[in-house]
Amino acid sequence: MGQRVLFVCTPSLRQSTHADRVRTSLGSRLVAEFDEVAPHVPREAVDAARALAAEKQIDVVVAIGVGKGVALGERVKLIAIPTTYAGSEMTPVAGVTDRAEGRKHVQRDPAALPRLALYDPEVTLDLPASLTASTGMNALAHCVEACYARDVNPVVPPVALEGLRRIARSLPLCVAAGDDIDAREDLLLGAHLAGFSIANATMALHHGLCHVLGGRTGIPHGVVNAILLPHVMAFNAEAVPDAMSAMAEAIDAGARTRDIGAAPRAVAALVATFPIPRRLRDAGVRDDMLASLAAEAANSPTVKANPRPVTEADLVQLLRSAW
Repeated sequence: MGQRVLFVCTPSLRQSTHADRVRTSLGSRLVAEFDEVAPHVPREAVDAARALAAEKQIDVVVAIGVGKGVALGERVKLIAIPTTYAGSEMTPVAGVTDRAEGRKHVQRDPAALPRLALYDPEVTLDLPASLTASTGMNALAHCVEACYARDVNPVVPPVALEGLRRIARSLPLCVAAGDDIDAREDLLLGAHLAGFSIANATMALHHGLCHVLGGRTGIPHGVVNAILLPHVMAFNAEAVPDAMSAMAEAIDAGARTRDIGAAPRAVAALVATFPIPRRLRDAGVRDDMLASLAAEAANSPTVKANPRPVTEADLVQLLRSAW
């Protein structure tokens, strides 16, 4: 542990007992706090946190739920305490949104990977059902894309499938009964495996589209993941039939079924049970935005890394199917 610590947390957690526990454990090492954070990590919030870290000569950031942007900019050590199920504490990926441009800039950098991740299911017990569902779907999407990523290390898909299996069984339980501590712990483990998987795989069409939509519209990342994932899976199914079969088995949608549509349908059915938007229109996306969103996504290197080639016309059709 360093001697000068910046504590970063969300506004909603500032007055929580969990935040108080962190403050108490840090003691005299805690020299500054920052809680002016928001979804999609606005650049102005990152800049303000980096300036504070530099002013206070911070050498460690302890973050409940957020903090990568600070660690990346100031090259300080990061300790992460996840409060949701995105699994970002396991990845060297950081995203910062430029609101003026309407773009989310995503980069991989070893400095963004936390030195230590502390998992405590009790921290997640008060997470609302909608956030549980949306961030859990974010983790599930990590598993899906890692299962059929281009040139993926053969060690990764088995880990992703185990993450998928745990998320698919525990996420509905956590949404239905937020105080189910065993299900929360299982879901955190699934998210951990999901984060490891996508950290060691090439992101593709799904994440590329989600980053474009998040930057342009501000829709929470987990929500846009949940909306788009079944449609992207259906688009990719014919190109990766073996992965679709394995995922269907993991989700308990069929034992090694050769029906390549089984896994996308199972994911769509799962999303339909959650208290989150199911269509882009329900999340505030206008019909007249689809063409420009598709054009922007067509130029994304992440989208171009998809296992099935994607044209701009494909993207328009996919977005319209999700609209």
